Amino acid sequence: MKLKIYKAILAILLIAFIIVLGLIIAKYFNSQKNEELNQETVETFSNINTQENEKIEMQGYEVIGIVKIPKINLEYPILNIETSNPEETKAPMKISIVKYWGGKVNDYGNLSIAGHNNHNGTMFGKTKNLEIGNIVELTDLEKRTIQYEIYDKFVTDPNDVSILATNDNSIREVTLITCTNGNKNRLILKAREIL
Repeated sequence: MKLKIYKAILAILLIAFIIVLGLIIAKYFNSQKNEELNQETVETFSNINTQENEKIEMQGYEVIGIVKIPKINLEYPILNIETSNPEETKAPMKISIVKYWGGKVNDYGNLSIAGHNNHNGTMFGKTKNLEIGNIVELTDLEKRTIQYEIYDKFVTDPNDVSILATNDNSIREVTLITCTNGNKNRLILKAREIL
């Protein structure tokens, strides 16, 4: 009788292991596919003529620019979403980096962009390795690339909206937002245009 119970428990554990392994493999391949799509979108954005009102979309979301951070080998399209409601940003943030708040890419004032802190280092998963003085590059629809230097890095509460404020509308700023501490806090990196 005990042998049958042990065999049943072993069979259940084996099935659970196979299911978990399958889910891990599926997640890995989905992540790889998404990274390839992001890279293709960056290349397409570089080759498209936005002066002729050509638009580029990625899975139904308009691409409004490119964010590049050489220090951590990051380059992603920035998706335009019509809301800053955290619940409504979940779907596009699974795809790429999103505009969370602000005007157009490279406009004066503060542009806040958000991305997931993926454990595999994709999206904003490596931004914790950035330091004050590192460079963030934004390319807008006019193909103008502006360099921004990180001047502040801190962790805050997810409900802290003061990070979105523009202190000086005569300068260009970008705020990078990602989750940290098991999604209990937000890692914030603020950068200003290098003049």
